[in-house]
Amino acid sequence: MKFTVRRTQGFTLIEFLVVIIIISTLGAVLLDRMWFYQEAAEKAAMEQLAGTLRSALHLQIADKLIKGQTRELSRLADENPMDWLAEQPANYVGERFAPGPGEVAKGNWYYDLKDRQLVYVVARGGHFMPDQAGRKEVRYAVRVVYARAAQAGRENADKQEINGVILAVAEPYRWF
Repeated sequence: MKFTVRRTQGFTLIEFLVVIIIISTLGAVLLDRMWFYQEAAEKAAMEQLAGTLRSALHLQIADKLIKGQTRELSRLADENPMDWLAEQPANYVGERFAPGPGEVAKGNWYYDLKDRQLVYVVARGGHFMPDQAGRKEVRYAVRVVYARAAQAGRENADKQEINGVILAVAEPYRWF
């Protein structure tokens, strides 16, 4: 009985192409997922800073209440929330007066002096719906919440009782 030894030649061209297609497909799926998670991380970081600013606002409110300066609470709406932080984030570029498109780099915060709003310019906005002006920005504003007038003659805002001060989204946005 004779045994024939068959030499293997390695991959055939078709097998090699199949392996390349599979690796390319897996790579494309991996990159897509990576971009998705980078965008989700950007959104989470933006929302975390907004939460930190809300906490800083609560400290400002507490400070004014302790000092008996309840009439000063409404002035918080005119302040830049970034000034309340002990240290401003590295991606905060400062105060700007109604900057035009592209003046503030993507992924940065700025305070709009015209609208009195804190603005985040979205860097990875593949799942972000732009506003009516076509901007990919998230805008926050400090709002004073007034209590409903208990008496009919209390329509004047100066005499209304302040119920609270909040940091709210100025324009609704949809991200994911």
